[in-house]
Order: sequence, then structure tokens, then C-alpha cells
Amino acid sequence: MCYTATLPTVIKSENLNSDLLNLTRIFNRWLKMLTNYGKLDETTLQNDFIVIAKVVKSHETKQDIKRAVQRCRDYALSAVMQITNLVRSLTSALSLLCKAQENRELRKVKKAYADQGMTERYRPLSKRLAKEKIRKIGREVIYTDRHTDDAETTRLVRRIIEKRAAQEAHKNAGKHDRETNRYRHSIQRAVSFNLYNKRYAEYDAELRARGTHWKVSIHNSKGKKVLVAKFSYNTYEEAVEACTRYMMAHPEDSCPMSAYKCDYCGKWHIGHERLPQQYMEPATKNLQEKDEKISA
Repeated sequence: MCYTATLPTVIKSENLNSDLLNLTRIFNRWLKMLTNYGKLDETTLQNDFIVIAKVVKSHETKQDIKRAVQRCRDYALSAVMQITNLVRSLTSALSLLCKAQENRELRKVKKAYADQGMTERYRPLSKRLAKEKIRKIGREVIYTDRHTDDAETTRLVRRIIEKRAAQEAHKNAGKHDRETNRYRHSIQRAVSFNLYNKRYAEYDAELRARGTHWKVSIHNSKGKKVLVAKFSYNTYEEAVEACTRYMMAHPEDSCPMSAYKCDYCGKWHIGHERLPQQYMEPATKNLQEKDEKISA
């Protein structure tokens, strides 16, 4: 069985020679010894326990890390070593250790670059999925919602996305790459990426009629407007109560809230009442300004 070391990817500068990093290397060595030989190296155990004691006694160590490290130490010192429990505890402790040592800002930058590459690579696939209509349910893929759709519809959409993602990865890969683990990993990444992004649609005012199943939202920190599903209520009374709570929380809002039954999902939503004057006033104002310019 092959063992891959668990180490922090973007480590902080102050943790380069710290006890946490030394303990991370020790636990990785323990996991490798248990995986390959089923026992620990007794010649280095004394020095290993000295590092463990430093981490446990340090005031800067978080409590969850202390508990995880103590659990590993206790399993290693037990008279009858339970290898399965020790391996499980080591894996959990390594996850906490890596998270404590990693630089969050650098990890965000790294993730942004990775997401950017996936976005560019599978942009054509995402566009095709957004326009693809499932005849069985009479809707485009982009307008399906796993929170409100039934289980059968959700499984159907997932199968379609998996098939299209596999086709895209197969088209991008060369003939010599289609039997490798890299090709299988590409398919998995394409599937997970498009499953995550398939419910977001580019904002278009024409797609969003007044009082529908969708609402406009800002997608993360990119500032892009997208359509997301509104919160649904099972009964009219629940929707009216939600309207009352909203108006009490937003007394400065002059536009009243109302409840309506959605033709899309069959449940109840709440929304602002859009009066005709709200749409007529801007147009009337523009016409008046044009008349003033002409007369001047």
C-alpha cells in the first residue's frame, strides 16, 4: 500500500521551524511505519515523545489540537497497540495540524487560481449545459434546483451533467492519455465543477418576470449578478408571517411585501409589490427632460 505524506501546502513563515511542523513530520513518519511494517520505530520514540510533550504543554497550541495529539500519544503508549485506532487518530491530528500552519491568504489566492483554470477550461461545457433542455421535465438544466426538485429529477440532472462532463474530458484528452489515472481525475474534476456551478445563471432582466421562483443575488466576491431560487414556504400563512417579519425588520422600506403562489414549484414565496407607477415614473421623467431640452 502506497502512503502519501500529509503536509501543509502554503505554510506560514513563523511555522517553518516550529514544534508543530516537527510534530507533523513525526506523525507522517509514524503513519508510514504503520502502513509498511505495522509497528513504530522504537529507536526514535523517545525524541518523538519529547516533541509531543512540548506541543501539549505550549500555551499557543489550540485545545482541539492538544486533544488530538494526546489521543495519538495514548494509543502509541498502550500495552496492546490498536493500529487501526492509532492510524485514524494520526490522520485526524494531521488534518488539524496542517490547517493550523497554513497561511489562509495564500490558500485563498491558490484556490482562486485553481478555480480560474477550471472556469476557463470548462467554460464551453458550462454554456452548453446552461442552454440544454431536458425534455422529460420540460426545463433547462440551469433552472433545476436540488433543494426543491424531487429525487428523480435530481438524479436525472446529475446523470446528464456527468455524461456531458465525461464527453468534454474525453474530447480534451489525447489518445495516449485516455487510459491513465490523470484522465480519470480530469473526468472527476469536470463532473464536480459543473455540478457545483450548474445552478448559477447569468443575470438577465428578461428571464426574471415579476414575482417568479428566482431572485437576483451577487455571486460571492466577484460582483456578478446571478439568479438563485427564492426561499419557499409550504403554506400561505407561513408566507404572510414572513412578510410581517420582513416589514418589521425593514421599517424604512416603503414598498410593501406580499405572498404569492409560485407556478414553477407550487409553493409560496414573498416579494415586493411592483406597482405600475414604479415603472411609469422613470419613463415619464425622461420624456419631460427631453421636452425641456427641445423647448430650450
